[in-house]
Amino acid sequence: MSFIQHDDRPDIFGESTPTEAVAEGEFGFQQPRHRVFPPIVIVAVTNVCDMACIHCAHPVIKKDRDYKATFMTPQTHSRIVEQTKPYRDQLWVFRYAADGESLLNPHFLDMVEETKAAGIGPVDLTTNAMSLTDEKMRRLLEAPVDIIDVSLDAYSKETYEKIRIRGKFEVVTSNLKRLVAMRDEIGAPTKIMTSIIQQKESLGEVAAFQQFWGEIVDEVLVRGLNTDLGIVNASETYFDDQIVRWPCPQFWKRVTINQHGEVRFCVEDWRNTGIVGNVEETTLAEIWQSSLYDEFRELHATGRWGDMTMCRGCQDWQHMRWDHGFEKAVARVLGTEAP
Repeated sequence: MSFIQHDDRPDIFGESTPTEAVAEGEFGFQQPRHRVFPPIVIVAVTNVCDMACIHCAHPVIKKDRDYKATFMTPQTHSRIVEQTKPYRDQLWVFRYAADGESLLNPHFLDMVEETKAAGIGPVDLTTNAMSLTDEKMRRLLEAPVDIIDVSLDAYSKETYEKIRIRGKFEVVTSNLKRLVAMRDEIGAPTKIMTSIIQQKESLGEVAAFQQFWGEIVDEVLVRGLNTDLGIVNASETYFDDQIVRWPCPQFWKRVTINQHGEVRFCVEDWRNTGIVGNVEETTLAEIWQSSLYDEFRELHATGRWGDMTMCRGCQDWQHMRWDHGFEKAVARVLGTEAP
C-alpha cells in the first residue's frame, strides 16, 4: 500500500536510461525490522549557519533567490519524536546535522532534552562548536547527548581559516577542549569526536590532526569530500570512473528531515528537490514503507538509477559505502556491536 499522495511524488523521474552494471555484493535491509522504519534518522533543525565553509553547499544555497532562513518549530520536532519513539530500540543513530548549525535554533536544547526524555538514542549532534557556551555544554551533557561530533577540518589556525570561513580557530578549539573537560568533571557518558575532511587545503595536516586530537577526544574521523550533488567543486576528491556503481544505501538505511518537517531521500539534497512527504501529514514509518520508496529501491537495485534525474549524475555515491557508514563510527565510539 502506498501512503504517498500524488502531490507528494517528487519531480525527479526522467526518461528511461540504459541499465548499468551493479557492483557485486549484498544490498538491502540489514535487518527485517529496518523495512518498517529507517535505522538512521537525520534531522536538520535549521538551514542557518554561522560559517561559510569552502567544502559546504550552504554558502551557495544561501544565495538562491528562494532561500529563507528558518528554524524547525518545537511542534514539528515533537511530531518527529512521537513518530520515532515506537521504533527507538532499532535505531543506529538519531542525528542532528545536515542543512545548518543546530545550536543556532533557539529551541534546540529543549529539542535534545525532549528526544532523550523519550528514550530515543543514540543521539548525535554534529556541530561546528562556534556557539557553544558553558550553559549549552552542560545541558547537552546532562541530557545526555550520546555523541557530540565537532567538525574542525584543520590542524593549524592558518588552514582552518582558509577552510572554515567566519570560523574562529581559538574559539572552536577552546570550546572543544572545554567540552571534554566538562564532560569529565560531571561524569557524563557522552562520547566526543572530531573530524577532518580530506581536501587539498588540509591534506598535509591529516596525520597531525589525527595524532593531536586523538589524545584528547574519543574518536577522530577522516571524511571524504562530497560534491553535494554538484553544488560543491570537489574535483580533488578524485572520484574513480572505473568503479562499478552500487545501489545508494540511503534508500535502505536513512531518511533526512529538513527544518520544515519535509522528508527527503538524499542527505545531499540541499535544494530539497526529492521531497517525499512531511511529518505533519504522513508518518515517517508510512513514508519509509511506501510504494514510492520501493520504486526507488528497485531502480537502484537493478542499475536503473539513471531514471532518477537526481541520481543520474551523482558522484557522491562513492563516499557512501555499505560497509563504512557513520553508523560504524557511532558503534565504535560507543563500544557497541557494529551494524
